[in-house]
Amino acid sequence: MQPREYAGIRQTLEHSVHFRDLAARDLDRLAELARLKRLRNQERVENAGGYDANLWVIVSGAARISTRTAGRGEHVYAVLGPGNYFGLAAAIGKGLGTIDARAFGATDLALIDGAALLKLLEDRPRLWRHFAAMLSRRLSVALILLRDNTVCALPERLVRRLLVLRPAIAATPDAQPALPMTQCDLARML
Repeated sequence: MQPREYAGIRQTLEHSVHFRDLAARDLDRLAELARLKRLRNQERVENAGGYDANLWVIVSGAARISTRTAGRGEHVYAVLGPGNYFGLAAAIGKGLGTIDARAFGATDLALIDGAALLKLLEDRPRLWRHFAAMLSRRLSVALILLRDNTVCALPERLVRRLLVLRPAIAATPDAQPALPMTQCDLARML
């Protein structure tokens, strides 16, 4: 890996709400295990919808996470921004992926091989608790979304989705906040 790529991945992990509480040596090791994948807009993340035992971390850009529905429909779960991740359950469970992940704009992803991640977790048992907590939080979010989709009215679901997406809205002092998704994607999340 190029030193610049390592530095970018390491910095993303350090600033990520999901990884920033890890010890510096654990962040270093995760960054060492990762390799950078560059994707163009709408390019599919390799194997995410099939067998993919990898952890993916968004370094820049965004990843659109969805599944196909009956017929030609689609359900959009999220558009994840820098510092967010997907694939952890498949990496740990070695299961068949059920998602379609595509770049939303030019996107850089850090790919951490699932087998290497499992070896790191075996070598550093304290990390298991951290990654188990990450999985638990994702399960909680999934259960909340399931409940929302079955019992909440549309206006309430819209507000909740926008609150969930708030961390992905990049705001710089010289630019307007921007939601990294289309209106169509937002509608498919509801």
